[in-house]
Amino acid sequence: MKTFILPPDDLAPICTSVDRDLLSQLQEAVSNHFYAGCDRITQTLLTQCQWSLTTNQDVPTLKIFCPDAETYWDIVGNMENISEYLSRVTQSSRIEVIPGDKKNIYFEVETGA
Repeated sequence: MKTFILPPDDLAPICTSVDRDLLSQLQEAVSNHFYAGCDRITQTLLTQCQWSLTTNQDVPTLKIFCPDAETYWDIVGNMENISEYLSRVTQSSRIEVIPGDKKNIYFEVETGA
């Protein structure tokens, strides 16, 4: 049996299935809001990739998985717009661009405060 140093009221709450469902709905709503706020060029670039916006970490993270080098460089070249659209959804965030090939480097940038 585990013995906790802290009293029960001071322990972190146990994550339930309802919590996981609510988190999933939040992530979907934030992702939809972000995508809808992007211009047509950025939306086209994002549709060429697999991307997700996770909110279950300290800092919301936009992960973009690029299928090829051309798309990777298009996304990196459009980073200023992507970070601007993301800042409309969250004050601070992280953007990770993951290349599909091994020739390019993993790219990460933090936005906001």
